[in-house]
Amino acid sequence: MIKVYGTSHVSRESFDVIDEAFREMDPDVVALELCPVRLEAMLQQGKTDSQGPIFMKVVQKFQAYIGKKTGVMPGTEMLYAYEKARQEGADVILIDQDIRITVQNLMETRRKERVKAVAGLGASFVLPGGSFDISKIPEDKKVAYMLQKFRESFPGIHQALVEDRNIHMTEALKEFEKENPEDDVAAFVGAAHKEELKCEVE
Repeated sequence: MIKVYGTSHVSRESFDVIDEAFREMDPDVVALELCPVRLEAMLQQGKTDSQGPIFMKVVQKFQAYIGKKTGVMPGTEMLYAYEKARQEGADVILIDQDIRITVQNLMETRRKERVKAVAGLGASFVLPGGSFDISKIPEDKKVAYMLQKFRESFPGIHQALVEDRNIHMTEALKEFEKENPEDDVAAFVGAAHKEELKCEVE
């Protein structure tokens, strides 16, 4: 059995979701929205390549800014789930697409779209957050609305960041279940990926 749990990469609520999943399922396996490269970077305290694309540097700075506001740095909940799985004796599988492929796909999107996205992120630094509380995991309807707007405004980036990775994670989970049908799997993914994966694998 596979059960998908949605988290927010900068919300303390995510830790409660993870704890509840372990109490509810006592999973044999924990699946994480990480690839080996990202996990290693997090275990090495988030060191990044200083020669990386400018677009990714802006995204990283924005994530760090949000993390400071919420007190939770982006991705911390995935590391928490990883450590908890080790403590509880559960196996861990990493189901996300290699971050290097994702970055390459991003950089192949239209330059105009990337510039527009960076400008939008820049504006977000001075906005108070509106009706979206970044300290909480957003409701499913809110996520669906935001994804729709994101897809309309940035179709190429949405494809690279959401759609392609949804396909990769779905295939990884299905393949694992096929080879390990008796295992109970708790899959922790960002809220933007949750509903698509739930429809495909639960």
